[in-house]
Amino acid sequence: MNWLHCSGPRGRHWGRYGAAGLLLAAPADDGWQVLLDERADWVHHGGTVGVPGGAMHPGERPIDAALREVGEEVHGLDAVEINVVTEHLQPCPDCGRWTYTTVVARTTGAHQVQARSFESAAVTWVAETEVEKLPLHPGFAIAWPSLRPLLGTAAQ
Repeated sequence: MNWLHCSGPRGRHWGRYGAAGLLLAAPADDGWQVLLDERADWVHHGGTVGVPGGAMHPGERPIDAALREVGEEVHGLDAVEINVVTEHLQPCPDCGRWTYTTVVARTTGAHQVQARSFESAAVTWVAETEVEKLPLHPGFAIAWPSLRPLLGTAAQ
C-alpha cells in the first residue's frame, strides 16, 4: 500500500515518500491556459480536478516524479518542450512528514491531449481565470492561490 498515515484529520496521504504533480501552462490571448486532470470517480477525491501527478518513488526528485506521472497520465505531451519555471512545496500542516510538490512549467502552446490513464476521466486545457470555478481537488484548491502567481505573465 502506498499510503502514509497522518495524525491529523486527513488521516492518510497518497505516497509514502510524498507526491508531485505538473502545473503546465500555455500562453493564451488573455493570460494562461493550464493543463488539468479530472480524476476518475473511483479514485481518492474522484470527480475533482487538479494537476496530473502522483506518488513519488523512494529517492525520486519531485521534478522527475512530476514528469513521470504526466507521461503516465497524459497522451500528447511526449515530445512537447516543457520548461520548468519553479517548484512549490506544500507540506501537510497536520503531520509535517508528507509533502506535495507542484512543478510549475510552461510550454509553447495548448497541445492536443487526452487521458492516458484509467485514473483520469479527462485532461483538458483550462483558462487560468476559470480554474476556481471547477470542483477542485482539496489540496489543489488550497495551493491554487499560491500557484497562480508563479505562472507569471504570458508572452503575447
